[in-house]
Amino acid sequence: VPSGPQSVTIAASSNKVRGGDNFSVVCTVLGEPDVEVEFNWTYPGQEYQRPVTIQDTWRLVERGIGHTTRLSKSIISVEDFETIDAGYYICTCQNLRGQTTVATRVVARY
Repeated sequence: VPSGPQSVTIAASSNKVRGGDNFSVVCTVLGEPDVEVEFNWTYPGQEYQRPVTIQDTWRLVERGIGHTTRLSKSIISVEDFETIDAGYYICTCQNLRGQTTVATRVVARY
């Protein structure tokens, strides 16, 4: 049975953001050391071609003797929060075995 990346988490720097503030959402995957992960984001301002910054990184982490894990991260950053930025930030992670999707919601704080 094909399965996507193992152990995927998503977290926003804040789930309640004031207008004009900057925030980011991080999607993290723990997986096999030699399996690459590809990230794709769907976000509220996308249809308005809202400028965002997306940065993907990975590193190997030793988790006990002889056990190495690949820690892959994708960070989407939004500057100067507007109402069009409120909604669900959806991270889809894909590897050779399939894909996994996680989401978090960001709302406006008045």
